[in-house]
Amino acid sequence: MHRSPLAWLRLLLAAVLGAFLLGGPLHAAETAAPRSPAWAQAVDPSINLYRMSPTLYRSALPNAQSVALLQRLQVKTVVSFIKDDDRAWLGQAPVRVVSLPTHADRVDDAEVLSVLRQLQAAEREGPVLMHCKHGNNRTGLFAAMYRIVVQGWDKQAALEEMQRGGFGDEDDMRDASAYVRGADVDGLRLAMANGECSPSRFAVCHVREWMAQALDRP
Repeated sequence: MHRSPLAWLRLLLAAVLGAFLLGGPLHAAETAAPRSPAWAQAVDPSINLYRMSPTLYRSALPNAQSVALLQRLQVKTVVSFIKDDDRAWLGQAPVRVVSLPTHADRVDDAEVLSVLRQLQAAEREGPVLMHCKHGNNRTGLFAAMYRIVVQGWDKQAALEEMQRGGFGDEDDMRDASAYVRGADVDGLRLAMANGECSPSRFAVCHVREWMAQALDRP
């Protein structure tokens, strides 16, 4: 069938446009920013297990099948942010258990500092695993604050790892993200360095300290 030059031009333009539209997403995927090597590295995706440093791991709630792997990683302490008893899956494994149940939607600075100090103290005894149920919201919050307060990362870098590190859907980390964005980083770092329970002088933990001191006076 005979086609006019204009018809052939239209067909050519349509083909070029189609190729562009089909190739667009693939091209975008190919040019996406690479995963930062500084971010936590995947160890066992089945339990959302990642290595943050040689002495710190993060995960969802492990199971009995995870024990052998944790022993190979030489994990000495498991820090849990949920109410479940970790002995239910750890059994008699020679691992110290620290239970610190928290809620990401109402965590405060005093809780964050307490968790960070517990993690640092445990790390002195060997590798530590911290976990919650899914390994993204509560664990994501404390992992980000560890990066910021202990390791010196800035907020944006910690948030990028939290949201793009492969730990789960960003919507599941809204509470964690909100706390990190609003955190008084300088105040937390100073309180951490000075051994204070909170950056706020009016925090409940400070009020308790004042009351205890007042009761101790003769």
